[in-house]
Amino acid sequence: MRSFALIGFLAAAAPVSAAPHWIKANFHAHGARDQLRDDGTETPLELHKALRAYGFDFSVHSAHSSINTGPDAAAQFRAQSASEAALVVPGLTALLGEELTVAPGPNYQSRTRMLGRDAPGNLDHMSVFGMKELIPNRTPMAEACRRAHQDGGVCLVNHPGPGTMMWEEGLWEAPENRALVDGLEVYNGQALTAVGIDFEGRYREATSYGGLGLHFAAVTGADTHGPKSVERARGKLAGLGTAGKLLKLVLPVVAGTRGELACATLVKAESASLADVVAALKQRRTVALYEMKDLTVELSGLGEVKKSGDVALKLTLSRKVGEVTLYREGTAVQTWQDVDHVEWKETVSRPTAYVFGARDGAGRMLTSAVWYEPPR
Repeated sequence: MRSFALIGFLAAAAPVSAAPHWIKANFHAHGARDQLRDDGTETPLELHKALRAYGFDFSVHSAHSSINTGPDAAAQFRAQSASEAALVVPGLTALLGEELTVAPGPNYQSRTRMLGRDAPGNLDHMSVFGMKELIPNRTPMAEACRRAHQDGGVCLVNHPGPGTMMWEEGLWEAPENRALVDGLEVYNGQALTAVGIDFEGRYREATSYGGLGLHFAAVTGADTHGPKSVERARGKLAGLGTAGKLLKLVLPVVAGTRGELACATLVKAESASLADVVAALKQRRTVALYEMKDLTVELSGLGEVKKSGDVALKLTLSRKVGEVTLYREGTAVQTWQDVDHVEWKETVSRPTAYVFGARDGAGRMLTSAVWYEPPR
Protein backbone atom coordinates (compact mmCIF):
# COMPACT_ATOMS: atom_id res chain seq x y z
CA MET A 1 0.00 0.00 0.00
CA ARG A 2 2.84 2.37 0.85
CA SER A 3 4.51 1.80 -2.49
CA PHE A 4 1.31 2.72 -4.33
CA ALA A 5 0.96 5.87 -2.20
CA LEU A 6 4.56 6.83 -2.96
CA ILE A 7 4.02 6.29 -6.69
CA GLY A 8 0.91 8.45 -6.51
CA PHE A 9 2.80 11.20 -4.68
CA LEU A 10 5.65 11.18 -7.20
CA ALA A 11 3.23 11.29 -10.12
CA ALA A 12 1.44 14.28 -8.58
CA ALA A 13 4.72 16.07 -7.89
CA ALA A 14 6.25 15.51 -11.35
CA PRO A 15 6.24 18.63 -13.54
CA VAL A 16 3.67 18.55 -16.30
CA SER A 17 4.49 20.28 -19.57
CA ALA A 18 1.90 22.88 -20.49
CA ALA A 19 0.19 22.55 -23.85
CA PRO A 20 1.45 25.12 -26.37
CA HIS A 21 -0.62 28.29 -26.27
CA TRP A 22 -0.37 31.84 -27.59
CA ILE A 23 2.21 34.10 -25.99
CA LYS A 24 2.05 37.79 -26.94
CA ALA A 25 5.62 38.94 -27.51
CA ASN A 26 7.62 42.03 -28.42
CA PHE A 27 11.23 41.64 -29.55
CA HIS A 28 12.20 45.24 -30.43
CA ALA A 29 12.02 48.20 -28.03
CA HIS A 30 14.23 50.92 -26.60
CA GLY A 31 14.58 52.34 -23.09
CA ALA A 32 16.38 55.22 -21.45
CA ARG A 33 20.03 55.01 -20.48
CA ASP A 34 20.50 52.91 -17.35
CA GLN A 35 23.58 50.77 -16.73
CA LEU A 36 23.63 50.36 -20.51
CA ARG A 37 23.11 53.19 -23.01
CA ASP A 38 20.00 53.39 -25.20
CA ASP A 39 17.96 56.12 -26.88
CA GLY A 40 14.44 55.64 -25.49
CA THR A 41 12.74 57.87 -22.93
CA GLU A 42 11.41 55.27 -20.46
CA THR A 43 13.43 53.44 -17.86
CA PRO A 44 13.67 49.69 -18.55
CA LEU A 45 11.12 49.09 -15.78
CA GLU A 46 8.72 51.66 -17.27
CA LEU A 47 9.22 50.12 -20.71
CA HIS A 48 8.40 46.59 -19.56
CA LYS A 49 5.44 47.81 -17.51
CA ALA A 50 4.07 49.63 -20.56
CA LEU A 51 4.31 46.42 -22.60
CA ARG A 52 2.55 44.47 -19.87
CA ALA A 53 -0.23 47.09 -19.70
CA TYR A 54 -0.81 46.44 -23.42
CA GLY A 55 -1.23 42.71 -22.75
CA PHE A 56 2.25 41.44 -23.61
CA ASP A 57 3.62 38.31 -21.93
CA PHE A 58 7.21 38.57 -23.21
CA SER A 59 9.25 41.75 -23.62
CA VAL A 60 12.76 42.32 -24.99
CA HIS A 61 14.60 45.60 -24.38
CA SER A 62 16.78 45.71 -27.50
CA ALA A 63 19.41 48.34 -26.64
CA HIS A 64 21.33 49.84 -29.55
CA SER A 65 24.80 48.35 -30.06
CA SER A 66 25.89 51.51 -31.90
CA ILE A 67 25.94 53.58 -28.69
CA ASN A 68 27.55 50.87 -26.57
CA THR A 69 31.03 50.66 -28.04
CA GLY A 70 33.32 51.69 -25.17
CA PRO A 71 35.75 49.43 -23.27
CA ASP A 72 33.18 48.99 -20.49
CA ALA A 73 30.30 48.00 -22.81
CA ALA A 74 30.55 44.24 -22.18
CA ALA A 75 30.51 44.71 -18.39
CA GLN A 76 27.62 47.16 -18.64
CA PHE A 77 25.65 44.67 -20.74
CA ARG A 78 26.13 41.94 -18.13
CA ALA A 79 25.05 44.29 -15.33
CA GLN A 80 22.01 45.53 -17.26
CA SER A 81 21.04 41.99 -18.21
CA ALA A 82 21.11 40.87 -14.57
CA SER A 83 19.17 43.97 -13.54
CA GLU A 84 16.36 43.44 -16.05
CA ALA A 85 16.15 39.72 -15.34
CA ALA A 86 15.52 40.63 -11.69
CA LEU A 87 12.70 43.08 -12.48
CA VAL A 88 9.31 42.03 -11.15
CA VAL A 89 6.49 42.77 -13.59
CA PRO A 90 3.73 40.26 -12.81
CA GLY A 91 2.75 38.16 -15.81
CA LEU A 92 5.70 39.30 -17.94
CA THR A 93 9.03 37.75 -18.94
CA ALA A 94 11.35 40.75 -19.26
CA LEU A 95 14.88 40.57 -20.58
CA LEU A 96 17.68 42.46 -22.27
CA GLY A 97 18.80 41.90 -25.85
CA GLU A 98 20.42 44.08 -28.49
CA GLU A 99 19.47 45.88 -31.62
CA LEU A 100 22.75 45.07 -33.29
CA THR A 101 24.12 47.17 -36.14
CA VAL A 102 26.05 44.63 -38.21
CA ALA A 103 29.12 45.31 -40.32
CA PRO A 104 28.10 47.13 -43.53
CA GLY A 105 28.13 45.34 -46.84
CA PRO A 106 29.10 46.45 -50.35
CA ASN A 107 25.82 48.30 -51.01
CA TYR A 108 25.74 50.33 -47.79
CA GLN A 109 24.71 53.98 -48.21
CA SER A 110 25.28 56.58 -45.51
CA ARG A 111 22.62 58.78 -47.18
CA THR A 112 19.69 57.75 -49.36
CA ARG A 113 16.85 59.34 -51.32
CA MET A 114 13.22 59.17 -50.17
CA LEU A 115 10.40 60.56 -52.31
CA GLY A 116 12.93 62.62 -54.23
CA ARG A 117 14.55 64.13 -51.14
CA ASP A 118 17.79 63.56 -49.26
CA ALA A 119 17.19 61.11 -46.41
CA PRO A 120 19.09 59.13 -43.74
CA GLY A 121 21.06 56.11 -44.87
CA ASN A 122 20.77 52.37 -44.33
CA LEU A 123 20.33 50.84 -40.89
CA ASP A 124 21.47 47.19 -40.93
CA HIS A 125 19.77 46.23 -37.65
CA MET A 126 18.98 42.84 -36.09
CA SER A 127 17.23 42.07 -32.82
CA VAL A 128 19.33 39.47 -31.05
CA PHE A 129 18.47 38.01 -27.65
CA GLY A 130 19.10 34.93 -25.59
CA MET A 131 22.89 35.41 -25.76
CA LYS A 132 25.02 35.58 -22.63
CA GLU A 133 27.38 38.35 -23.73
CA LEU A 134 27.23 41.59 -25.69
CA ILE A 135 27.83 41.10 -29.39
CA PRO A 136 30.06 44.03 -30.41
CA ASN A 137 28.75 46.71 -32.74
CA ARG A 138 29.50 46.07 -36.44
CA THR A 139 30.15 42.38 -35.99
CA PRO A 140 29.65 40.69 -39.40
CA MET A 141 26.12 39.34 -39.61
CA ALA A 142 26.99 35.67 -39.99
CA GLU A 143 29.36 35.80 -37.02
CA ALA A 144 26.79 37.63 -34.90
CA CYS A 145 24.12 35.01 -35.59
CA ARG A 146 26.55 32.19 -34.84
CA ARG A 147 27.35 33.78 -31.47
CA ALA A 148 23.68 34.20 -30.62
CA HIS A 149 22.82 30.65 -31.69
CA GLN A 150 25.74 29.21 -29.72
CA ASP A 151 24.19 30.65 -26.56
CA GLY A 152 20.71 29.42 -27.48
CA GLY A 153 19.48 32.78 -28.79
CA VAL A 154 17.91 34.05 -32.00
CA CYS A 155 18.55 36.59 -34.78
CA LEU A 156 15.66 38.61 -36.20
CA VAL A 157 16.02 41.01 -39.11
CA ASN A 158 14.42 44.37 -38.25
CA HIS A 159 12.85 46.76 -40.84
CA PRO A 160 14.32 44.66 -43.69
CA GLY A 161 14.06 47.33 -46.39
CA PRO A 162 15.98 48.09 -48.50
CA GLY A 163 15.78 51.87 -48.12
CA THR A 164 16.23 54.81 -45.83
CA MET A 165 16.62 53.73 -42.18
CA MET A 166 16.30 50.14 -43.39
CA TRP A 167 18.71 47.44 -44.58
CA GLU A 168 21.00 47.91 -47.52
CA GLU A 169 20.18 45.97 -50.65
CA GLY A 170 21.23 42.33 -50.56
CA LEU A 171 23.04 42.11 -47.20
CA TRP A 172 20.77 39.97 -45.03
CA GLU A 173 19.71 38.12 -48.19
CA ALA A 174 23.32 37.13 -49.03
CA PRO A 175 23.83 33.31 -49.07
CA GLU A 176 26.26 33.39 -46.15
CA ASN A 177 23.76 35.32 -44.01
CA ARG A 178 20.21 34.35 -44.89
CA ALA A 179 20.29 30.75 -43.69
CA LEU A 180 21.16 32.01 -40.19
CA VAL A 181 18.11 34.27 -39.84
CA ASP A 182 15.37 33.06 -37.48
CA GLY A 183 12.71 35.63 -38.32
CA LEU A 184 11.84 38.70 -40.38
CA GLU A 185 10.05 41.75 -38.99
CA VAL A 186 6.98 42.13 -41.20
CA TYR A 187 5.44 44.92 -39.11
CA ASN A 188 7.52 47.56 -37.34
CA GLY A 189 5.27 49.56 -35.02
CA GLN A 190 7.21 52.78 -35.36
CA ALA A 191 7.51 52.63 -39.17
CA LEU A 192 3.97 51.42 -39.81
CA THR A 193 2.29 53.89 -37.47
CA ALA A 194 4.49 56.84 -38.45
CA VAL A 195 4.88 56.42 -42.22
CA GLY A 196 2.63 53.50 -43.21
CA ILE A 197 5.37 51.05 -44.28
CA ASP A 198 5.12 47.29 -43.78
CA PHE A 199 7.33 44.43 -44.94
CA GLU A 200 4.81 41.69 -45.71
CA GLY A 201 6.00 41.46 -49.30
CA ARG A 202 9.59 40.84 -48.22
CA TYR A 203 8.48 37.89 -46.10
CA ARG A 204 6.33 36.35 -48.84
CA GLU A 205 9.13 36.74 -51.37
CA ALA A 206 11.82 35.38 -49.04
CA THR A 207 9.83 32.30 -48.04
CA SER A 208 8.68 31.33 -51.54
CA TYR A 209 10.72 28.71 -53.39
CA GLY A 210 10.72 31.00 -56.41
CA GLY A 211 12.36 33.64 -54.19
CA LEU A 212 14.92 32.82 -51.51
CA GLY A 213 13.22 29.62 -50.33
CA LEU A 214 13.87 30.44 -46.66
CA HIS A 215 12.22 28.71 -43.73
CA PHE A 216 11.93 31.38 -41.05
CA ALA A 217 9.32 33.06 -38.85
CA ALA A 218 7.14 36.11 -39.43
CA VAL A 219 7.61 38.45 -36.46
CA THR A 220 6.95 42.07 -35.46
CA GLY A 221 8.61 44.70 -33.30
CA ALA A 222 7.14 47.77 -31.64
CA ASP A 223 10.44 49.66 -32.05
CA THR A 224 9.13 52.05 -29.40
CA HIS A 225 11.41 54.82 -28.13
CA GLY A 226 8.90 56.07 -25.56
CA PRO A 227 5.32 57.42 -25.33
CA LYS A 228 5.98 60.30 -27.74
CA SER A 229 8.10 58.44 -30.31
CA VAL A 230 5.43 58.13 -33.01
CA GLU A 231 4.34 61.73 -32.51
CA ARG A 232 7.92 62.90 -33.01
CA ALA A 233 8.36 60.74 -36.12
CA ARG A 234 5.12 61.99 -37.68
CA GLY A 235 6.23 65.55 -36.98
CA LYS A 236 9.20 65.02 -39.29
CA LEU A 237 6.87 64.39 -42.24
CA ALA A 238 6.50 68.16 -42.59
CA GLY A 239 10.05 68.21 -43.94
CA LEU A 240 8.93 66.11 -46.91
CA GLY A 241 6.59 68.82 -48.22
CA THR A 242 3.74 67.59 -50.43
CA ALA A 243 4.98 64.00 -50.18
CA GLY A 244 4.71 64.20 -46.40
CA LYS A 245 1.14 65.47 -46.62
CA LEU A 246 0.22 62.55 -48.89
CA LEU A 247 1.79 60.08 -46.47
CA LYS A 248 -0.30 61.45 -43.62
CA LEU A 249 -3.46 60.69 -45.61
CA VAL A 250 -2.67 56.97 -45.74
CA LEU A 251 -1.39 56.47 -42.20
CA PRO A 252 -3.32 53.87 -40.20
CA VAL A 253 -5.70 55.17 -37.54
CA VAL A 254 -4.83 53.27 -34.37
CA ALA A 255 -6.77 53.20 -31.12
CA GLY A 256 -4.97 54.49 -28.03
CA THR A 257 -2.04 56.83 -27.59
CA ARG A 258 0.80 54.41 -28.37
CA GLY A 259 0.16 53.10 -31.84
CA GLU A 260 3.55 51.39 -32.07
CA LEU A 261 2.48 48.99 -29.31
CA ALA A 262 -0.32 47.75 -31.60
CA CYS A 263 2.36 45.49 -33.12
CA ALA A 264 2.57 42.03 -31.57
CA THR A 265 3.95 38.62 -32.38
CA LEU A 266 1.84 35.67 -31.30
CA VAL A 267 4.18 32.82 -30.43
CA LYS A 268 2.73 29.36 -29.81
CA ALA A 269 4.88 28.20 -26.92
CA GLU A 270 4.55 26.07 -23.82
CA SER A 271 5.25 29.09 -21.61
CA ALA A 272 6.56 32.66 -21.75
CA SER A 273 10.00 31.54 -20.61
CA LEU A 274 12.97 32.53 -22.76
CA ALA A 275 13.75 28.90 -23.62
CA ASP A 276 10.18 28.11 -24.70
CA VAL A 277 9.75 31.29 -26.76
CA VAL A 278 13.08 30.72 -28.52
CA ALA A 279 12.14 27.10 -29.25
CA ALA A 280 8.80 28.18 -30.74
CA LEU A 281 10.47 30.89 -32.83
CA LYS A 282 12.90 28.36 -34.25
CA GLN A 283 9.94 26.15 -35.14
CA ARG A 284 8.26 29.15 -36.80
CA ARG A 285 5.10 28.90 -34.71
CA THR A 286 4.33 32.61 -35.04
CA VAL A 287 1.69 35.00 -36.34
CA ALA A 288 2.42 38.70 -36.89
CA LEU A 289 -0.34 41.14 -35.89
CA TYR A 290 -0.88 44.88 -36.15
CA GLU A 291 -3.93 46.53 -34.57
CA MET A 292 -5.72 43.16 -34.33
CA LYS A 293 -6.53 43.34 -30.65
CA ASP A 294 -7.38 40.04 -28.97
CA LEU A 295 -7.30 38.09 -32.26
CA THR A 296 -6.09 34.52 -31.98
CA VAL A 297 -5.31 32.28 -34.91
CA GLU A 298 -5.17 28.56 -35.58
CA LEU A 299 -3.51 27.32 -38.77
CA SER A 300 -2.92 23.66 -39.48
CA GLY A 301 0.79 23.04 -39.99
CA LEU A 302 1.88 26.57 -39.03
CA GLY A 303 5.62 26.88 -39.68
CA GLU A 304 6.00 23.27 -40.78
CA VAL A 305 7.77 21.85 -43.81
CA LYS A 306 5.49 19.06 -45.02
CA LYS A 307 6.96 16.32 -47.21
CA SER A 308 3.82 15.97 -49.27
CA GLY A 309 2.15 17.38 -52.36
CA ASP A 310 -1.35 17.07 -50.92
CA VAL A 311 -2.08 20.54 -49.57
CA ALA A 312 -4.71 20.83 -46.83
CA LEU A 313 -4.86 24.19 -45.05
CA LYS A 314 -7.41 25.34 -42.51
CA LEU A 315 -7.24 28.80 -40.95
CA THR A 316 -9.51 29.58 -37.99
CA LEU A 317 -9.74 33.05 -36.41
CA SER A 318 -11.28 33.93 -33.05
CA ARG A 319 -13.56 36.48 -34.74
CA LYS A 320 -14.56 37.63 -38.21
CA VAL A 321 -12.24 39.99 -40.07
CA GLY A 322 -12.81 42.10 -43.18
CA GLU A 323 -10.82 39.89 -45.51
CA VAL A 324 -8.43 36.96 -45.58
CA THR A 325 -6.02 36.35 -48.45
CA LEU A 326 -4.07 33.19 -49.23
CA TYR A 327 -0.69 33.69 -50.90
CA ARG A 328 0.91 30.84 -52.82
CA GLU A 329 4.57 31.37 -53.68
CA GLY A 330 4.18 35.03 -52.76
CA THR A 331 1.19 35.67 -55.05
CA ALA A 332 -2.42 36.08 -53.94
CA VAL A 333 -4.56 33.16 -55.11
CA GLN A 334 -7.84 33.78 -53.27
CA THR A 335 -9.44 36.36 -50.98
CA TRP A 336 -12.42 35.73 -48.71
CA GLN A 337 -14.58 38.57 -47.31
CA ASP A 338 -15.98 38.87 -43.77
CA VAL A 339 -14.92 35.44 -42.53
CA ASP A 340 -13.54 33.76 -39.42
CA HIS A 341 -12.37 30.55 -41.09
CA VAL A 342 -11.21 29.38 -44.52
CA GLU A 343 -9.96 26.15 -46.06
CA TRP A 344 -7.79 25.39 -49.08
CA LYS A 345 -6.98 22.06 -50.71
CA GLU A 346 -4.98 21.23 -53.80
CA THR A 347 -2.20 18.97 -55.01
CA VAL A 348 1.18 20.38 -56.04
CA SER A 349 4.06 18.70 -57.83
CA ARG A 350 6.82 21.11 -56.85
CA PRO A 351 7.89 22.81 -53.59
CA THR A 352 5.34 25.48 -52.66
CA ALA A 353 5.06 28.02 -49.82
CA TYR A 354 1.71 29.24 -48.44
CA VAL A 355 1.09 32.32 -46.28
CA PHE A 356 -2.20 33.75 -45.00
CA GLY A 357 -2.75 37.49 -44.61
CA ALA A 358 -5.73 39.38 -43.24
CA ARG A 359 -7.09 42.94 -43.12
CA ASP A 360 -9.68 44.45 -40.81
CA GLY A 361 -9.83 48.24 -40.97
CA ALA A 362 -6.32 49.38 -40.00
CA GLY A 363 -5.61 45.89 -38.69
CA ARG A 364 -3.24 43.48 -40.43
CA MET A 365 -2.16 39.90 -39.94
CA LEU A 366 0.45 37.67 -41.57
CA THR A 367 1.12 34.07 -40.62
CA SER A 368 4.40 32.30 -40.83
CA ALA A 369 4.44 30.10 -43.90
CA VAL A 370 3.54 26.46 -44.34
CA TRP A 371 5.88 24.80 -46.83
CA TYR A 372 5.01 21.74 -48.94
CA GLU A 373 7.81 19.70 -50.52
CA PRO A 374 6.44 16.79 -52.59
CA PRO A 375 8.68 13.74 -52.73
CA ARG A 376 10.55 13.50 -56.01
